[in-house]
Amino acid sequence: MKEMTYAFLGMNRYGYRLALSIAATGAEVLIADGRKDVVDLYADSFTFAVCLDMANAAALEKIGLDQIDIVVVDLPDQLEAAIVSVMVAKEQGVKRVIATASSDRFRDVMMRVGADEVVIPYDTAAAQMAKLLISADFMTFFDIGGNLCVLKVQPRKEWVNQSLRKLQLKEKEQINVIAIELDGVMDSYVRADTVIPKDSTLVIALPKTQMYDFI
Repeated sequence: MKEMTYAFLGMNRYGYRLALSIAATGAEVLIADGRKDVVDLYADSFTFAVCLDMANAAALEKIGLDQIDIVVVDLPDQLEAAIVSVMVAKEQGVKRVIATASSDRFRDVMMRVGADEVVIPYDTAAAQMAKLLISADFMTFFDIGGNLCVLKVQPRKEWVNQSLRKLQLKEKEQINVIAIELDGVMDSYVRADTVIPKDSTLVIALPKTQMYDFI
């Protein structure tokens, strides 16, 4: 399977921490920023490092974004540069563009110009997002609107060989088990007395705020 490649346009706090977490796995990471001192400081930690005007579309088009799978635009205090970066990345064929935003209005602009996902960073968000981007076990994520999502995950150790009635996942953790996969067979007939088998995979629905608990 082809290894994923990543580019970070803007090396602010979120971008740097996320890029560093991903680079630590051995992944190929390109960073770009308009501040030469910042690029020089971080260059040794990444595969490629480029200093350029982040609002200059022609310059961005020359750094090879067409070879990148995931781009993170971390320019939450530079609206023009963020807009140009997102638009160029999408025009270059990047499949997934994630942007940071400093406000809800900034987030709306990023979505309108083509970002696939926009986050307002928090202290722990970078490490959590890194796991989402690189994890081979965190296999499936479906956004079903509102605050809900559907995940395909491995059950927690304490759930194995326990019935759903005993675990009370819906009542205690707002988790609904939709289906259970075992030995390649998916069973959606889930009842209160269903027992979670060892080596199974669960399809669950839960609030988006809880999805990082399963990384």
